[in-house]
Amino acid sequence: MPRVRDDEATRQRLSEAVFLTLADRGPTGLTLRAVAERAGCSTGLVLHTFRDKRELLLHARDVLHERTRVRSDALESDAADAATALRDVVFHALPSDSEKLAEARVWIGFLAAALSDPILAERHALHSRAFATRLVRLLEASGASDAVGARERASTLAAAVEGVSTLAAGDPERWPASRQRQALELVLDATTAVARPIA
Repeated sequence: MPRVRDDEATRQRLSEAVFLTLADRGPTGLTLRAVAERAGCSTGLVLHTFRDKRELLLHARDVLHERTRVRSDALESDAADAATALRDVVFHALPSDSEKLAEARVWIGFLAAALSDPILAERHALHSRAFATRLVRLLEASGASDAVGARERASTLAAAVEGVSTLAAGDPERWPASRQRQALELVLDATTAVARPIA
């Protein structure tokens, strides 16, 4: 029984090490040796769990997706209505604290690696579309748009979230949480405005 717990603890330690190494060092710095150093284990143990660098990258992206999915699910569940859920989900996607800044850096690092790897690119697109699909559903449920319009508005909103996150990850001093929120407020207001007929 202790062995099972040890194995699980080792997997968790390795998982966190992969994620944080990509966040801190980018895709070029994500090596078996760097992960082993952070996890406090041998490179052999890392290699036993992850066959190559692609697996390290895929794991980090999947961890990112799961973290943000769980957080967004909880925000939706706690929200009073769809409009509130939409605002909560998009604002909590911004790198407004150290944990979310690491997530943004993982997202950027993975995307950079995916530019030359179709398998990584496919995974990136899959997870990015899941976020957009959530936004479409929330926009429709909030009454801000019909199905067709919701897709366009969701794409605009997702692009704004990703753009602000990229700027903040690259220059956190110039893009503190307050400025991130202010920029996204403008886009959110525009994408959730209900068109009124001309009298």
